[in-house]
Amino acid sequence: MTSSIYKNILLVGATGTVGEQVLSALLADAAFNVTILSRTNSKATFPSNVQVIKIDYSDTVALTKALTNQDVVISTIGGEGLAKNFGEVLVQAAIDAKVKWFIPSEFGIDYEDPAANIPLFATKLAVVNLLKKHSSHIAYTLITTGVFVDWGFDNGFLSFDINNRTATLYDEGKYRVSGITLPSIGKAVVAVLHHPQLTQNKRIFVADVTFTQQEALALFERYTNTKWSIKHIRTIDARKEAEENLKKGNIQQAFGGYLLSYIYNEHEGGNFDGKTINKDLGLSTVSLDQIVKEAVSRKTRTN
Repeated sequence: MTSSIYKNILLVGATGTVGEQVLSALLADAAFNVTILSRTNSKATFPSNVQVIKIDYSDTVALTKALTNQDVVISTIGGEGLAKNFGEVLVQAAIDAKVKWFIPSEFGIDYEDPAANIPLFATKLAVVNLLKKHSSHIAYTLITTGVFVDWGFDNGFLSFDINNRTATLYDEGKYRVSGITLPSIGKAVVAVLHHPQLTQNKRIFVADVTFTQQEALALFERYTNTKWSIKHIRTIDARKEAEENLKKGNIQQAFGGYLLSYIYNEHEGGNFDGKTINKDLGLSTVSLDQIVKEAVSRKTRTN
């Protein structure tokens, strides 16, 4: 169980897609004293049982002060914070404040995989390299979850359009990719905090499912009782399109193209079979069948 030296937890990015799940899981565990770091101009509201520190993120002195006496800093900052290199600033402030353990905003693919080679994630790699450089002063854990499956099915990011019953298959949809549901991310973070000896100073893999697009499509067709329309795209073409979008400044389109062309290709860099430590962390998993069924149900209720 958690050592008493990891009791005070500070969360950065608590209002984001991942941050909300991590905050909920932390607050459900009485082992932790939870503090949220928030921007001075933020209008976000939080539960009354959590301390909130508001600062100007560009004020490094105030940032270091806010992190003082915290045992663990968890970052779930998204695109804007990463684009401004805030991740590196946050790590340095944690080192200066003598924080014991830092969990950066990874939560996705293995960004260190050379096959990924995604320019948009350069800032994530910079954070990882900084943590490794200073691992004698601050412990770190890189939590790799794969794609956010429920999120990606709900908004169509993973190329399944539930409303219109259409799917885009990359390289015929035959390669395997691992992923996780958002609630499972929060549970994984708490489990990591309870198992420092298993998780510190390394990259760990946790996931709910590993599947192919073809498997997901079969389930979507079953639960919608409809034969879907299929489009096909080669990952090599999707990668080229992402590169063009990046040159044009179309960041969102570039992000999607880079990521999908990586996870759905024959390299299977997003396949974590044999790597996950869910069992060691006491984490249960959610089946693809359940994830697809619930995604279809949510769309049915909202339409």
